[in-house]
Amino acid sequence: MQMRRLATLLFLFMFVGVEIFGQTTVPPTDTPTNTNQLPNATTAPTQEPQKPTTPSTWSDGFTAGALVRVRPEMKYNLDFNRNTNDNVDFTGQKIQFWVQKEFTKDVIAKITFQDARLWGAEKGSLTGLSTANDGTRQSTDIREAYIEVKNNFDLPFHIQAGRQILRYGDERLVGSLDWTNVGRSFDGLRLKWEQKYLSSHVFVTSVSERHSDIAGNTTSFGVKNQYSPYLDCPYNGTKACTLKPDAQRQELGDSYFTGFYNTLKPSDFFHIDLYYLGLQKEYLRTNQSLVLTTGETGTPASRAGRWDILHTYGIRITNRTQANKKALQAIDYSFEYAVQTGTTGKSIRPRWDNNRTLVTLTDPLTNGTYKHNLYSEKERYKTFAFGADVGYTIDKLRLGVAYDIGSGDPNRTDGSIASFQNLFHTNHLFYGMADQVSWVNMKSKSVNASYNLGTYGSVRLDYFAIEKHKLQDSWYDVAGVAKTGASTESISNNSYDVSQVLTEKGTGDNRPVSMLGKSLFRELDFKYNVPYKNLILECGYSMLFAGDAIQNRVNDRTINSQVYTNQFSKNAQFAYLMVTAQF
Repeated sequence: MQMRRLATLLFLFMFVGVEIFGQTTVPPTDTPTNTNQLPNATTAPTQEPQKPTTPSTWSDGFTAGALVRVRPEMKYNLDFNRNTNDNVDFTGQKIQFWVQKEFTKDVIAKITFQDARLWGAEKGSLTGLSTANDGTRQSTDIREAYIEVKNNFDLPFHIQAGRQILRYGDERLVGSLDWTNVGRSFDGLRLKWEQKYLSSHVFVTSVSERHSDIAGNTTSFGVKNQYSPYLDCPYNGTKACTLKPDAQRQELGDSYFTGFYNTLKPSDFFHIDLYYLGLQKEYLRTNQSLVLTTGETGTPASRAGRWDILHTYGIRITNRTQANKKALQAIDYSFEYAVQTGTTGKSIRPRWDNNRTLVTLTDPLTNGTYKHNLYSEKERYKTFAFGADVGYTIDKLRLGVAYDIGSGDPNRTDGSIASFQNLFHTNHLFYGMADQVSWVNMKSKSVNASYNLGTYGSVRLDYFAIEKHKLQDSWYDVAGVAKTGASTESISNNSYDVSQVLTEKGTGDNRPVSMLGKSLFRELDFKYNVPYKNLILECGYSMLFAGDAIQNRVNDRTINSQVYTNQFSKNAQFAYLMVTAQF
């Protein structure tokens, strides 16, 4: 399968090269190829002699631009626990400089350089004799670097190859993530068909590469260095030395993100998006083939040496067809629905094996024994998500309502993954400005109002009520990572037990459903931005109020029912001030 992918990519890149050279060397069709050819003797010249043309220079078709953005942020008590010091404040800075060269009207190349850093985050000078960031690494990289060839074969067929930014729909699943200090780019190839009534894109990108280049380019993925067996001796001499085998961490191997995104455009009042998104991830084996029997890295039930394949199918309907996702009508709307299937690469105990039938196996390295399920089945994805956003504009005032749901998993020990996978999203616009939740195991109900103040900018208010979709599942942060232990949850679907579990492990693994909370938090957002000369000034403030799913976990009575302390603090805050200059 990998050889077929490689052959396909090589063919497409060769095709891009042929197109570039073909389109840049062929002269325009309206230019005479023989300057010595005389006009027809019977036809009198009707045009004045042409003036000498100015020879082209390297600067023709060359454009450039830059962006500077500075944003201080403050986060206060986002774990809702008065006994922990989790207050955060920092200043992020992003600088971009881009250049674009138009070789012909159909062949362009673009490079965007970016430096993203936090003020004071790098090692400073202790003596005061050198610069503040002397001798430290720089956070500078390439955000974009691609070649695009348009109108191939005299058709609206375009090819784009290199590092590029992908944005589709409302960016709920594929977005640029420009709100963050770094943002997101993809390395790959994109084929585009652009017509008045149809836009169709096919892309193949590489998310991770396991093999390094012998000429010097290296990868952070793939197999790490192996070390010979060594003696592990406690420093205080109270325990005997033990022999440790050579070992490597389990690493992600080759991974690909692919897509087929289509937009049907019957009119300026109505668009339909139909799409498929595929994410394939290979998990490498760790150590040699025999040393595969301990822990997640090697048990027969693990996915080491297997592929995690996720398929996402979706539809989006909207009338926001104009620039900046504006609508031509007073009522604007966007509805999106997606489902996911596929396999995780893991083999687990099947749901029908209620007896938990186990066999005893021997570890060939240690000669020890361990238990393993006699029966197994593939773990599969079975998820869904839905988003709806409707607004009504009266002159300069817009009122809106939104409802979002991302499926959760009521039982994380069975053969299905029911928690929606949020892929490469830009969530900042949809589920609260404080970025405390992802489109995973959540239900969000919100209302908003925005007002255009003209030259004085615009102001917006949002109110969110966010709950869990499945009480047993975890609370997932903005990156889609489970915040285990931050809210009430249960690994298994312990639906009928009503007794309290009095151990720390019990609270995480087997809490009765009757004791689980539903509400995560309420959030109130305020945002104001205003243009000032060549700048855009923006500030935002959020207040969060925790619900019972968080409160019942912070003040957890199931750990020890005889001891109760009030650690819960209901309120949290987020604020920022952002200055952006783009020229």
